[in-house]
Amino acid sequence: MASSPPDTTSAQAFLPEPKTLKGGLLLADRGYVDLHYLRRVQDEGGFFLIRAKAGMNPQVLEAFREDGKRLRSLRNKSLQAIHAKLPKRQRVELVVQWQVDGAPLCLRLILSWNRRTKSFCSFLTNLPSQGYPLEVICRAYKWRWQVELLFKEWKSYANLHAFDTANTALVEGLIWTAIAAAALKRFLAHMTQLLAEVPMSTRKVAMCALHVLGDLVEALKRGDVVGLYAALEAAITYLARHAQRAHPKRDRHTGRAQLGLEPCFEHDDVIEFAEAA
Repeated sequence: MASSPPDTTSAQAFLPEPKTLKGGLLLADRGYVDLHYLRRVQDEGGFFLIRAKAGMNPQVLEAFREDGKRLRSLRNKSLQAIHAKLPKRQRVELVVQWQVDGAPLCLRLILSWNRRTKSFCSFLTNLPSQGYPLEVICRAYKWRWQVELLFKEWKSYANLHAFDTANTALVEGLIWTAIAAAALKRFLAHMTQLLAEVPMSTRKVAMCALHVLGDLVEALKRGDVVGLYAALEAAITYLARHAQRAHPKRDRHTGRAQLGLEPCFEHDDVIEFAEAA
């Protein structure tokens, strides 16, 4: 995910180095669109799914409706020239091309009509259509909302807010403390889900983890390994009972679990921890 810059700073300055995205996926909002940068990401073997800017005008090479029908009348024209002819009842996938750095840059452009705003929502990606069809691309972009929820979690449940001090070292320390607390809560949420085999709500864990963090911190302060394992076991038992997701079946159809997302832990490592505990 692209990091979130201050409102007065150019978003593109916060983009990761293209070489770090090899085999990875950049998921970003329209403020990060830079065709020269996207070319570099593609050249380095990386992938991106990014919301397109209004007013972009690439050459359209191919056009397909959501049901698979090829729209021959939209081919070999500029996007602005065919804009009024784009279907609104179905989403559309266009194969588009720009001349960037003296060579063609060919990407997929997905367009979906928003009835509320009466405008098209569009996404640029270099993910291959085989394995990543239009429907998957549109659903996958919703993952970006998890970034916004994470920022809200930091501010609401990890005490990350404006600090009444001009001391840079103090501010930095308070920021890292808040992020560390939030990361520990996420760790507990995902570990509970894996060990207790129940779907967990990271928001609920963020809200109620204060009831279990005290014993964990005290055990860490004392260097008490046995006490730490006991505190972790009690924490997992408590969270599994009080912080489960409210509608896991619905989540698998319309929520964040619909694409099979799982916590990023090696299952064998968690089993070893459970046996040690």
